[in-house]
Amino acid sequence: MGLQQKIIKGEFLRNTVTLVTGTAIAQLFGILLYPVLSRLFTASDFGLLSTISQISAIIMVLASGKYESSILIADTKMEAANIIGMTLLRSSIILLILYAAIQPFGKALSVVLHEPALNKWLFVCPISAFVIIIYNCFNEWCVRNKYYTVLSLNKIINTLAHTLSKTILGFLKVVGGGLVIGDLIGRTISAGSCVYKALNNDKNIFLNINKRRFSSLSKKYIDFPKYNMPDQLLSSIGEALPVFLLGAFFNNTEVGYYSMTLAVLSVPVSIISAAVRDVFRQRANEDYLNFGNCSGIFKKLLLILSVFSFVFSLSVFFILPKLFAFFLGRSWMIAGEYSQILLFMIAFSFIANSLSGVLIVVNKLKVSLYWQFYYVGITLLSILVGAILFKSVKATLFCFAIGRSTAYILYIFLSYKYSKGEKRVVPNL
Repeated sequence: MGLQQKIIKGEFLRNTVTLVTGTAIAQLFGILLYPVLSRLFTASDFGLLSTISQISAIIMVLASGKYESSILIADTKMEAANIIGMTLLRSSIILLILYAAIQPFGKALSVVLHEPALNKWLFVCPISAFVIIIYNCFNEWCVRNKYYTVLSLNKIINTLAHTLSKTILGFLKVVGGGLVIGDLIGRTISAGSCVYKALNNDKNIFLNINKRRFSSLSKKYIDFPKYNMPDQLLSSIGEALPVFLLGAFFNNTEVGYYSMTLAVLSVPVSIISAAVRDVFRQRANEDYLNFGNCSGIFKKLLLILSVFSFVFSLSVFFILPKLFAFFLGRSWMIAGEYSQILLFMIAFSFIANSLSGVLIVVNKLKVSLYWQFYYVGITLLSILVGAILFKSVKATLFCFAIGRSTAYILYIFLSYKYSKGEKRVVPNL
């Protein structure tokens, strides 16, 4: 048992380092190009991209039914491949239906959200949603099969494709929709890379996908569209609410400042936390199957993440406005001020997201769904309080940061509670 634990420990650390290293390299390329993008495009351009991205995220969840989340726990590799095929077929059909349903309301959405160009670019949403689903399926496939080197490489390709396509279009003076087009091109290249690598590594398996199994698999994993899809749909709505409400109560320029704040701080943090979560979920799943709980790895990772995130937050808090002005240009200093307000909320989100695989591993999808109701509710309430009572963007963001932080703290507590499982044997890291 001692030798087994040493092997597991070494493998976990090695896999974590592999993914985090690849993610860090990917983010380095992205961060280096942010000063260029911030000078090529305006805050309004970033506001448009943010709105398009949030709509895409919402319809993506509806289309996939979150069946891709079942890839990790599928009984066999062949079954997992069939789940991918079923998810992609289902998604393509539903996205066409969803686009036909929302397209007539494009002008109304543009008016409500103070985003005049939204109607023109609404067609991008279903395309972007589909290529994201492809990427997510490949991500789950790599996690299941421990293809961490491949997954790490694809994160680099994903970031490079996004940032370089936006930068090239910026230099070509494709303003307004340049960021939207660049983002779509980047996502398409990333999805294409996923398909190539999947076929290259497991071509024989994917060529033997059987459509006749799709119906039985959709019934077998029906809990994912029943519980995990509403859960993730609420999560996507919660992420979209600040963008939509800031646009509705203020203007798309403020949405641009907010989105740049997230791009510089929250997006890199969320990508790193996703890398940690991918390895954590696989290890937590193994521990839960072998020992009946995953509290050992949870507690140790929680301590490491907490120390790292709050030490880093304290070290950059006072210099953020100057950093934004220096790297992005003086016109973006206000985004640096917004980042100070949101910084510790982002720290809590980093911890919660890194450990967010527990409720799926222990099959507590209902608990996660109930938490999402609180997440969306407190987000909506806090923004409305700030916007209606104080009529100030900064006050609104401050109320939002406090409300959202309580949601992340609650999620961490719930994850810890259910990581204990039913048995008393606690595995060592």
